[in-house]
Amino acid sequence: MQKKILVVGLGLIGASLCRSLKKNQRSNKIYGYDTNKDVMSYALQNDFIDNIKEDLETGIKDSDVIVICVPVEKIANILNTAKKFFNTEKVFTDTLSVKSVILDYLIRNNLEKSNNFIMSHPMAGTENFGIENSCEDLFLNATSMVCPLPFSKPESIETIKEFWKLNSCNVIEVDPYSHDKYLAAISHAPHAISFALSKKMNNLGYIKEFPWINSKGSFSDMTRIANSDPEAWANILKNNQDNLVDFIDAYLEELSNLKSIIKSDSAAELVSYLKKSKPVK
Repeated sequence: MQKKILVVGLGLIGASLCRSLKKNQRSNKIYGYDTNKDVMSYALQNDFIDNIKEDLETGIKDSDVIVICVPVEKIANILNTAKKFFNTEKVFTDTLSVKSVILDYLIRNNLEKSNNFIMSHPMAGTENFGIENSCEDLFLNATSMVCPLPFSKPESIETIKEFWKLNSCNVIEVDPYSHDKYLAAISHAPHAISFALSKKMNNLGYIKEFPWINSKGSFSDMTRIANSDPEAWANILKNNQDNLVDFIDAYLEELSNLKSIIKSDSAAELVSYLKKSKPVK
């Protein structure tokens, strides 16, 4: 790929993507846009990008591929500008963890037949956030879901698939209308469970008594992601609430089943349950 690429939003994901692009795709021109001018200056000073774009519309005009890496609650503002360039030769994609907000926007604005917005979602990240925690290898061996719309141009789909492959990702194609249901199970619910477990332990006061449990052991393994950005995750969980609530209900039923087995006198039944619980390989 020899493209002019605009990364919109220079937080952990966007800045890490810029750094990955710099490392893996040296023939490209990498532009960065963020509403925070200090963040853009930081990206430029640290050579994460080749240049900043202080105006989003100008940045899109000057670019071939536009990657939207903003929080869920900010996507509508970006799309209000980007929609002027739908059904052109430019190719758009995103990194959002929830696709319903984009799909709803396209429907409300009669843009569901747009052929150059190829949604995607790289399954990468950490509990840390912000440009200062970005990493050039964040996407190394990650899986990126590419979610074409019914009217997406084949060449645009291939551009985005190639884009993620060149950023060291494994690429799979996923139905955009099923994406949020999958993510409720494999990402959003694990975060919700981690938040709840961490809050319960805070309430019990055990962490003050045993501070080491935050750095070693099964509790720290389970609650690492509870350190994630609260505002960003509140918006993710709220925007996928129907799928998430359905999964949490099913999970609570599973926990109730396990609780009953633990309370029973059958060790063999508990062993059988735990054996069946090992992750399928």
